[in-house]
Amino acid sequence: MRPYNLGSRTVHTDPALGLPRFPNRQVAWTLAANGLVDAAWWLYQQSGDEELLRPTCLEERIDQVWVSAPLAPALVAYHLLDTPVGASDHHGVAITLDLGRVVKNDPWDYR
Repeated sequence: MRPYNLGSRTVHTDPALGLPRFPNRQVAWTLAANGLVDAAWWLYQQSGDEELLRPTCLEERIDQVWVSAPLAPALVAYHLLDTPVGASDHHGVAITLDLGRVVKNDPWDYR
């Protein structure tokens, strides 16, 4: 990876220690802690279809769609958009929702 990608996507440690790098997942953890759901991961947990977890760029699945918890049951499909070939170094992502399956008995209260 290029230095700016390593700096943005990995947890920082003292370089003199030579410790292995690992992904920085703080943003995803924050979204989850705030009640949002990773669409691909949720559908994968329902189906076991590993295609849902395909990388969106060369090495990782860094492009994601997150929905509120009441929308998660409405998720029916997740797609990588990979055409036209060469349009980007990342695949687009899209979801399909069945709005009849939205959880309506526990709406979020916004102030």
